[in-house]
Amino acid sequence: MGDQRWRVLPLGARAAWLELCDLADALPHIRAPASARVATIEEIARLLAADIADITPAVTALVAIGVMETYRDGYRLRAY
Repeated sequence: MGDQRWRVLPLGARAAWLELCDLADALPHIRAPASARVATIEEIARLLAADIADITPAVTALVAIGVMETYRDGYRLRAY
């Protein structure tokens, strides 16, 4: 990955970033949430087939470096 932020991410966050980029092609609300639909941590965990306890630190790391951002009651992918 050519993005400089890639090197500082834990492996779980790297995997989540890649998977979310792929999912965002089919589920545009991951990139551009609608007023009626945002990607919650529960939905992200379900889509990635992961436990919430495992995906929460990955999403937190992605938010910390600006790959994702909080949006209403969920998250939005900013870098893809």
